[in-house]
Amino acid sequence: MPEAGRPLPLPSDAELLQRLARRDSTALIEVERRHWSSLYAQVYGMVVDSTLAERVVREVFTQLWYAAQRFPLRRSMWNWLREMARELARAEQALAKSNEPDDESSVRRLHEASAAERPRVAAAAGTGNSAEPGGLPRIVGNREGESGGESPPRDACTW
Repeated sequence: MPEAGRPLPLPSDAELLQRLARRDSTALIEVERRHWSSLYAQVYGMVVDSTLAERVVREVFTQLWYAAQRFPLRRSMWNWLREMARELARAEQALAKSNEPDDESSVRRLHEASAAERPRVAAAAGTGNSAEPGGLPRIVGNREGESGGESPPRDACTW
């Protein structure tokens, strides 16, 4: 029992990791309290977007929660957290560079859906019965600046 007026010693990262492996949520809270601001500063320095940085750091702690049972005890938890934050921030930067509009990504999801999923995905996208025989929608229109009489219609394959 500690002496009156003396603070309790803080558990080490290794002790917290063992508690995380046993699914002790208070250990996760303590790890977040210790490392959140440093990880956030690192990620914000990479992505320069506060909302994105917060989402990345949240994902790091979520992954720690699920990986704690498999975490190698010889590794430093702090180094693992930093590496994971860096990897996730880079992945988010790569996604941001692609900068696809939502409409295009929904069309891409339709194309990438497996043959079994196409009817369900097409129904969710609101394409209804206007789909081509393969389950893909037929998008028809004129190219920009064309009147429509002389040139063939534009379809989804010409983008």
